[in-house]
Amino acid sequence: MYENYSDSAASEEGGTASFSARVEQAIKPDSIRNFASKIGVSEGTLRRILKGEDPKLSVIERIAKQAGVDFMWLVKGVGEASSKNDMSPLLSQRVVSVDEFEEEFILVPGYHISVSTGHGAFNGAARIERHLAFRKKWVDYKGLDKSQLAVVFAKGDSMEPTIHNNNTILVDLSDKKLSEGLIYVVRLGEELYAKRLQQYLDGSVRLISDNKEYVDQHVQPHELEQLEIIGKVVWIGKDLA
Repeated sequence: MYENYSDSAASEEGGTASFSARVEQAIKPDSIRNFASKIGVSEGTLRRILKGEDPKLSVIERIAKQAGVDFMWLVKGVGEASSKNDMSPLLSQRVVSVDEFEEEFILVPGYHISVSTGHGAFNGAARIERHLAFRKKWVDYKGLDKSQLAVVFAKGDSMEPTIHNNNTILVDLSDKKLSEGLIYVVRLGEELYAKRLQQYLDGSVRLISDNKEYVDQHVQPHELEQLEIIGKVVWIGKDLA
């Protein structure tokens, strides 16, 4: 744990003087509750940090990563606030020029499709409802083809706590090869699901829910023509309060 986040060197170099002040600056425009949820701590813990309590190193690292700020700037106020190694996927909360946007980000189509994580929901013809901006650096880092990405939206609770109702799901449409334990968007008959898949030696496939209150679906070999792997889930955007 770092014991002195608000040393005098920070103010001499023009940085925000105290560690708690830098944290407050970093989390904007998020609310304290939302940001605490994103980094996996309680709202009370984050409020105590903002009042001057020294957090664990692991918490500082999560704050810096989630906020997209430089770790040493956050700890000591040294250097620039923006992170040179930012690997967060989405567009940050800042104003950028058109040229900068096109250089740093790609737009992924968000389809008007609800992927059931519960009992399934019929989906009609898909249409693009919106576009989400993702960082090119992150897309390249993940080895993804931007032309093969799509955003859909989750419905239901059978994949909780991994996927919640109304979460945004980024799908790699090019990855249809079944790897056991990963989450895929699949079509079974006329219904779309986001499920973990497990294949057996006889060729049958089990659709597994993270929420154990739901019974897994078992697709027999003679039923496989009804099952289509749409793509692999590579990112989940959490909807908070």
